[in-house]
Amino acid sequence: MLDHRETSRRRRKTVAWLAAAASLVLVVGLVLRPDGPGGALPDRALEQVAATQDVAGASQSNEDTVSELIAMSQILEGQLRNLRESTGSIPADSAAYVAELQDLVAQVDSELSMTPDSVNLWGQRVNLLLDLAQIYQHQWEREYGRMASL
Repeated sequence: MLDHRETSRRRRKTVAWLAAAASLVLVVGLVLRPDGPGGALPDRALEQVAATQDVAGASQSNEDTVSELIAMSQILEGQLRNLRESTGSIPADSAAYVAELQDLVAQVDSELSMTPDSVNLWGQRVNLLLDLAQIYQHQWEREYGRMASL
């Protein structure tokens, strides 16, 4: 029983660290490119990201961690909408990867409907959304580079 608790605690810490690292990468990428699609994150979003980063350093309850991951997920969904709108067509291999990631998000969402307080599942969802955002951001940068070279 003690081993299970210890394993569970370690898993939560790992997910918290991953969420904090992912949010830091996202913030740095979006703040350093305010001219990019979607612009910089709004102040409220930055506060949510900072709260998620604090997860790693503070011992918070599972409920707090889940709430912060949900907030990060919502922020990422908004950023993805902006990225999709500002990105033109994407290559077939990227489109296949996007479709696969969207399927994985749907699977995680299905599992979340059964266990909505799972830190692990919310962490997976945030990471999948970060992967999607990275694909669209990369494509936008390629298109922007092509236009700038004309």
